Amino acid sequence: MTTEASRLGTLERQLAVIEHRMNEFEGRHDTVPTRVTKLEQQFENMTGQLKELNKGQQALTLAVNVIGSKVGRLLTILTLVGAVLQMVVPALLRVWFP
Repeated sequence: MTTEASRLGTLERQLAVIEHRMNEFEGRHDTVPTRVTKLEQQFENMTGQLKELNKGQQALTLAVNVIGSKVGRLLTILTLVGAVLQMVVPALLRVWFP
């Protein structure tokens, strides 16, 4: 009889452990949709932030291109002026200081 009682006690303990694990699993399962919804909201928020960042990057790229083209034109003009001055200044100096 003690064998049956000990077997019954062992089965009750195992059943209690299984029941506890099932309750824990169900509890975690109930919070999954909430976590998924929260992750979806965070993803949508980050997507919006990335879109805004992309717009800002495009505006910055456009501004840098405009500045680059202006600097390029300025360097071209300065190079031409420098070349002309290299040809004209020695001739003028020879005229003024023979």
